[in-house]
Amino acid sequence: MPSNRKWMFGVDRFGTLLFFLLFAFLISDSSVSSWPNVVGSAANVGALIAGFAATRLGENRLRLGVLAAIGVTSAVLVGFDEAAIPLTIGAFGQAIVLFAILLAVVRRVLSHERVGMPTIAGAIAAYVLIGLIFAWIYLAMRGLFEGPVLDPDVASLPTYYSFEVLTTLGFGDITPVNDFVQRLTALEAMAGQIFLATLVARLVAMYGSSARSQ
Repeated sequence: MPSNRKWMFGVDRFGTLLFFLLFAFLISDSSVSSWPNVVGSAANVGALIAGFAATRLGENRLRLGVLAAIGVTSAVLVGFDEAAIPLTIGAFGQAIVLFAILLAVVRRVLSHERVGMPTIAGAIAAYVLIGLIFAWIYLAMRGLFEGPVLDPDVASLPTYYSFEVLTTLGFGDITPVNDFVQRLTALEAMAGQIFLATLVARLVAMYGSSARSQ
């Protein structure tokens, strides 16, 4: 395998994982129908497989079986009507799967002694994971509360809104109108800033260690 592709495959190789996450991000919000949610959740299953390979999540067979079952089942459930309870359950299932991958990725990235392409790809993947996790949670909220939770209402996976909050852009074109979702929005904004601050500090420290060792 060419050396310039080694960062994509195997343990601590997060390129494939990042590909599936970005695909899920790009395909969502593209329609008011439910099929983008289905495709996005299928991309999450692909991300789950890539996450298993990159983080050793799959070494524990019980954990592997549980997460795979949640991922596949929730991928099926999000295909139901947007107001149906199965969609809410499926959206929460997708968030759980992505959260498990996030924890594993962050653990692997922080264990690196030197900054390399795998480290950078893993850090970007972790940041994208946070945005997608909150997007699925926002989608789940639509089935838990009467009336819209965002204004204007977002029928498909609200990744645009989630990343707008995560990056604290705050364009104001979509706003939370539910009290709980307003607090969830603030929590995501704080999570994004804290993650960037701590991650950048860690990468700088790792880069400094690498420079000194050379």
